[in-house]
Amino acid sequence: MNLSNIVQKLPPGLEDKSVEFYLFDNMIKCLHNGYRYLWNEIPRWIIEIVEKDMFQNKKAMKCLVEMKLKRREQKLRQYIICQFGGFDGEPDINDKGEINYTEYFDCGLRGICPYEGKLCATIKVANGYLTKQEINVLKLVAVAKMNKEIAHKLNISEETVSTHNQNIQRKLGVDNKIDMASFAINKNII
Repeated sequence: MNLSNIVQKLPPGLEDKSVEFYLFDNMIKCLHNGYRYLWNEIPRWIIEIVEKDMFQNKKAMKCLVEMKLKRREQKLRQYIICQFGGFDGEPDINDKGEINYTEYFDCGLRGICPYEGKLCATIKVANGYLTKQEINVLKLVAVAKMNKEIAHKLNISEETVSTHNQNIQRKLGVDNKIDMASFAINKNII
């Protein structure tokens, strides 16, 4: 038996130099280079990458100020939670030190948070970004809802649902609802 043919997809940071943030038991944790770090143990260079990104994200900075977060650490923690809090199998920072924006994290406030779509990460896909409404449609497609049910649930027309489906498929580079649902499951959207 040749074990060199076995290929597994492992979480980012577990066996490589990428970085994966995640929230577990209300604590920010980080995987990098085979180590799991708690918030106060995260290597400084990782925090500096996130901090630089946070400063460049004007919409997010405005939200953090509006949230009345005073201390630098509070702002960084909230930014990491909103941008990178989910464990989606894709690195938040790749092995070259570049930030990836591929994550959807349902913090429990989706749909009621005044900062949704401004502070939290959007989902970057093959051909663009998914909008908030496209994510709502995608969630319902992934749980096998028909266009009529989706239209009723979201209070939009069936024609609008169909348009959203077409746009989602184009952005994902897929041509059917099964592949849309697979994407939603892989990204922890449902």
